[in-house]
Amino acid sequence: MEADIHTLYKSDFYNIIDFKCRCIDCRTSKPEYSDSFCIGFVRKGNFLFNVFRHSLDSYSGCALITKPGYEHTVTHTHTVPDECTIFDFNMNFYKDLKEHFSKKTSFFHNHDVHSTLIKTTAEIEFLHYNILQLALVKSGSKLEIDQLVMEMLEKMLGCISEYRPDRRIHSKLKRNHLITIERAKEFITQQFSNDISLMDIANYCHVSPFHFSRIFKTFTSCSPHQFLLSIRLKNAELLLRNTSLPVADVAFSSGFNSIQYFTTAFSQKYHCPPAKFSVDN
Repeated sequence: MEADIHTLYKSDFYNIIDFKCRCIDCRTSKPEYSDSFCIGFVRKGNFLFNVFRHSLDSYSGCALITKPGYEHTVTHTHTVPDECTIFDFNMNFYKDLKEHFSKKTSFFHNHDVHSTLIKTTAEIEFLHYNILQLALVKSGSKLEIDQLVMEMLEKMLGCISEYRPDRRIHSKLKRNHLITIERAKEFITQQFSNDISLMDIANYCHVSPFHFSRIFKTFTSCSPHQFLLSIRLKNAELLLRNTSLPVADVAFSSGFNSIQYFTTAFSQKYHCPPAKFSVDN
C-alpha cells in the first residue's frame, strides 16, 4: 500500500504513528500481517478493513482495534485518501493488557475475532485529539501523554462489543457528507472554548444548519450541542485533575460562560461538583 508513515512519538510501551494513504483509486491491498496490538483512529477517508469473516467499515468516528498475529487487507472506498493515527503497543504491554481485560471482554481470547471496530464518543475523540497535539508539537511530559493514552485505552477497551455496521450510514451518505462530519468535528474540537453557534459550524461545513444537524446526529448519535458539551466537560475534567486553576478559570477556559451552568453540568456527568473533584483528584 502506498502511504506516508511517520512515527510522531515513542514511549516505553507504545509508538504513535501518523498514517496517510496515498492511494487514489478504489482497490484492495495485498495481504498485510499485523505483528503488534494496534488501535487506529480514522481521521479522514473511508476504507474497508478486511479480516477473517469480517469487513470493517472504517471512517471518522470509528477506531480499529487489531490483535497481533493475523493478516488483513484494505479496500479503499472513498475518493479522499484515508488518514489515521495508529497507537502501536509492544508485546510485553499487550500481555498485561490481555490479563487486565480478559474478564471484561471476550475479544482477546476469541480466536475467530482478529480485529474489531468501535464507534468512538466525543470524550474518546477529545482524548485522541489531545494526545495527537502533544505528539505533534513535541510538548507535554512523558507521564502526561502516558496517562492520556492509558485513559483512552480504558474507555475504548471497556466498550468493545460485537461489531455491527450502522445501516443508516450508507455509501451515498458517506460519499456526500463524510467530509462534512470531518470538518464539523475539526471545527468543534479546535473552537470548543469559544461561543460557537450552529450557524458557525454549518457555514464552516458548507451546508444548511437544518441539514447539518440531521447529518451530524446520524453519524455521531448525538446533537452538535451534546458533542460540544462532552468535549468542554472533558477538558474541564483534565484541567481540574492536572492543574491548580480555580474552578472559575477552568469553566471559562473550557467554553462555559456561566459558573452555575458549568457546576450543574459537571455534577450531572461526574456525580461530584467541580470544587470537590479538584480536591479529591
